[in-house]
Amino acid sequence: MGFFRWGVGARTKQGLDNDEHRLLEAFSGPICPICEMTRVQAGAYLRGVLGDGVNDPKVRDIWRTAGGLCGRHWQEIRGLESPAYPASILTQDLLTHYLGHGRPELHCPACVIEHDTERRFVITLAKLPEAPLEPILREGRGFLCLRHLEMLPESPLRQRFVVRLQDILGEIEEFQRKNDWRYVDEPMGPEGDSWLRAMRALGGLV
Repeated sequence: MGFFRWGVGARTKQGLDNDEHRLLEAFSGPICPICEMTRVQAGAYLRGVLGDGVNDPKVRDIWRTAGGLCGRHWQEIRGLESPAYPASILTQDLLTHYLGHGRPELHCPACVIEHDTERRFVITLAKLPEAPLEPILREGRGFLCLRHLEMLPESPLRQRFVVRLQDILGEIEEFQRKNDWRYVDEPMGPEGDSWLRAMRALGGLV
C-alpha cells in the first residue's frame, strides 16, 4: 500500500507535519493506519540492514546482543529482493556469536522498531487537530485494530473508532444477507470486504 510520499520533517500546506499527514492519508484505505505504518517502518529498517547496514559494526553488535530477529521478521527478510548473500553474512555472524558466547537476549530489533513506531503514531493520532481529521474520518474507510484502539486514551476520538467497528459489524450482517440464496442477485456494495476489515480489526495486518 503506497501511502507514504512525504519526506521526514516535511509540512503540508495545512501545517501538518510528516507523521500527521501520513496518518490522515492512510485513513483512506480499509486498514488500521498504525498497523500499516509500523509495517512500512520495520520493512525500511530491514532493507537498510540488508543494504549498507550489514557492514555497520554498530548494527551487527545490536543484532548479536539481540540474537537476531523473530520468526516473523526473518520471514520478511526472506521475502526481500536478493536477500541471500547479506542474510548469509548476518546469520553466520549470529551463529558464531551464539556458539562462542551462549544464549543471547532474543529481543528482535525489528519488533523494537515496530513498537516505537506504533507508540509514536498513537500519540500523533491523539493530538491531531479536529479540523483536518473530521473529513478524513467521514470519507475514509480506515479504522483502528483492537490493539491500537486500546492504546488510544479515552476520548470522543476513541469513541469514533468504536462506532466504526460497530459499523463493520453491521456491514458483515449485510454481507451475510446478500450471500443468502434469496438475495444473491442484489449487487454487493462496500460490505463486500467487511469480513476482511473485521479480520484486520482483530489481528492487525492481514
